[in-house]
Amino acid sequence: MDGWGVFPIEGITIMSDKSCTVKAYIFAATLLCLPLSQAYAAGMVPASTLLVIEESHNGGTINVKNSDTVPMLLYTTIEDVKDDNGITVNVTQPVVRVEPGQEQQVRFIMESSAPLTKEHYKRVTFEGIPPSGVSKGAMKVNFNLRQDLPVLIRPKNLPVVTDAWKLLKWSSSGQHIKVSNPSAYVVRLAQQVIFLPSQTAGEIAKTYILPGEVLDVTVKKSIISDQSVRFFPASRYGIDIPNFTAPLTP
Repeated sequence: MDGWGVFPIEGITIMSDKSCTVKAYIFAATLLCLPLSQAYAAGMVPASTLLVIEESHNGGTINVKNSDTVPMLLYTTIEDVKDDNGITVNVTQPVVRVEPGQEQQVRFIMESSAPLTKEHYKRVTFEGIPPSGVSKGAMKVNFNLRQDLPVLIRPKNLPVVTDAWKLLKWSSSGQHIKVSNPSAYVVRLAQQVIFLPSQTAGEIAKTYILPGEVLDVTVKKSIISDQSVRFFPASRYGIDIPNFTAPLTP
């Protein structure tokens, strides 16, 4: 693949779960200070902020656009989360060339040894690798942007519920607080929560809760007098939604 290359630093990672986190090594940060004639970022833009895999279709698709002015190689990778396994999702074309301004449909195939009874969760990354080269008069440094999206795997016989966060159960015993998900749905939410009426801040360890999972909520002081919790769920397709307040039970 002459003319293509990966810059030998980690570069930048863009997260798309209601927040944008940019990570780079110090040297990469230095590159960002270069004049625009010397450095530019190339990226692939997914058509959605969520990839849905339907068991009824044995897979799913998503369109990804090359928004740059040069052709790029689109690298697509499925990443398992450590607490959810048993389902395999494969990319039919892990590496494909996408022309500037064009869209590429990326197809995924699901494999499971048994029918699904609950939703499952993974991550997918789309990384555009720009061509390497030297421009006339000045060296141009290329670095890549990586889009990291959630993947929701849906059973064919499970009814669609768009507000599954309402099914979460919040309980407390002194400073020992838990949130449980008794449903068959994956719930995504911000890690920060607020207990009311004291306005005490709490935090959970992840941005998602799997079906049947129970997570601890960390607080720095007692919330013995609080009666509810305000949290910030993520919608199925990344649309901003109001916060939600749920009862806090003993």
